[in-house]
Amino acid sequence: MEGKRSKIWQFFSKETENKAKCDICQCSYSIKGGSTTNLKKHLMTKHRPSYDSVFSLKPSTCISNQPSQQPVNLPECSQFQASSNEPKRKKEAQQTDIALFTRKPLSAAREKKINHLILKLIIKDLQPFSIVEDSGFIELINYLEPNYPIPSRYMLSSGLLDAQFTLVKEKLKDELKRASHICLTTDGWTSRATTSYQAVTAHYILGDIWEMRSALLGCFECQERHTADYIKQELIHLVTDWEINDKIFVCVTDNASNMKAAIRLTGWEHFPCVAHTYNLIVQASLQTIQEPIKKVKCIVEYFHRSSIATKKLYAVQEQLKPGQKPLKLIMDVITRWNSTLDMLERVANLQEPIEAAIGFLHNPVENLSENEWRILPEVVKILKPFKQLTEEFSSENEVTISKILAGNSSVLRILNNLNNTLTCDLSKQLVSKLKAEFNIRFKNSSRHQVLSKSAILDPRFKRQAFADDSCYEYAKNSVREELERMMAKPSFVNESESEDTDSPMFDEQQDSIWLEFDRRTTTMSTTASKTSAITFLFLSQLIYNYINIHCNLVMQPSNESNE
Repeated sequence: MEGKRSKIWQFFSKETENKAKCDICQCSYSIKGGSTTNLKKHLMTKHRPSYDSVFSLKPSTCISNQPSQQPVNLPECSQFQASSNEPKRKKEAQQTDIALFTRKPLSAAREKKINHLILKLIIKDLQPFSIVEDSGFIELINYLEPNYPIPSRYMLSSGLLDAQFTLVKEKLKDELKRASHICLTTDGWTSRATTSYQAVTAHYILGDIWEMRSALLGCFECQERHTADYIKQELIHLVTDWEINDKIFVCVTDNASNMKAAIRLTGWEHFPCVAHTYNLIVQASLQTIQEPIKKVKCIVEYFHRSSIATKKLYAVQEQLKPGQKPLKLIMDVITRWNSTLDMLERVANLQEPIEAAIGFLHNPVENLSENEWRILPEVVKILKPFKQLTEEFSSENEVTISKILAGNSSVLRILNNLNNTLTCDLSKQLVSKLKAEFNIRFKNSSRHQVLSKSAILDPRFKRQAFADDSCYEYAKNSVREELERMMAKPSFVNESESEDTDSPMFDEQQDSIWLEFDRRTTTMSTTASKTSAITFLFLSQLIYNYINIHCNLVMQPSNESNE
């Protein structure tokens, strides 16, 4: 039957015995009597590249997985000689020929499944389409499935990929319909060909299963000048295509003025990326210690350039610490301040081996002064909290926005405490610059609606996330106002009180700024007045009840029809 073996089934799936659905556009067509004529006609007229990739007469449609046939030279009659092994060889040859003709043909369903798995390999592992032309890949497939016709790179890129993209997009669209609110994040980058792109990712919670999800919605090329109006149009076009215009709650971008202006034009709530803000704060502050950093970079570059110097550094490390694996110096990346921190920390830890290696090599590069060597470990201590928060706030699998106010407050307290222990003037200047930049970048952050509400509703922080009472009162009033709006809705229902649970604690094993926060909040909680505690617990209880009522209504719908 053609319906079982035709290559058309690479792009269609059977719905019933008499109908098949196009995997690319989801249209259904009749296949009565097993005929695939309608399917071929649809593929040829509506999806010509996919049709050509399979049915074109071009030799590139499919890659041969058979060894090349060499001409056979027939021997002269005089060359035949009697041999006891000849009948055995003849029998084996006959068995091989029979096996080739009796081998079970590959079904269309299995061929389609293998095509899908190869495409999945290319997508998930970022492999090139040309992998299907690699001799090792062909040899592997021939061994696993000799009858499988390996698709060409053209068939994969122009046919199968389009069909798979359509299926995944429709599935994601259905999932986004189940999300009530969506947060967007944007990320701009430039390729090696100096082409600019903007990637847009959606972050949301599936209310029915209460699970956080993230999905890349698109990556568009910036073909014109990166004006706010142009970016706004591209973003609106993207969310319209995904049918989520009315679900955008907030959009997170970098601190570029054109991105801020673009989000204002869309009418969405804007929030700057905290990790990017930290990057700007630290990059600006590192200017105060540029001289020691330049010297460190020269040392690292020298050891990276010279194999002799590197071997000497390894040899010194092995002499000083026998049995331990020698460490390599780390070169920083100019656009990533945390790589500068890694470079400084590694050099500080290898001070003795570095100085010894430079001495053995007759000082080929300028060494750090005694004071500069003392600066390095202090700088590492100063910058470590920023690195930790940057990594935490870059997570896609955890709620991070409620940590921002508490995290910022803890960073400032750590900087103040460190300032009393520093011995170098440059280190103190670095702390002063960091605090100044911090106050500029996060000015009035405690009165940001989204930040303050998130912090006060997080059971780990509540009141302790705020630097002063006025900011706390602002957040509390904002939540109360929103509660009043919620309670005014007909859908709001009161239920019996539920038992409050203890707030989850942070992992004390983690070397973190949160240990300082826990110590401070423990002291504050013991001095809080009973009246304010009752007021706050009442507010928290209202929110807790409302959330549980809302979730129960979604997760346990009534089976009774409305009268």
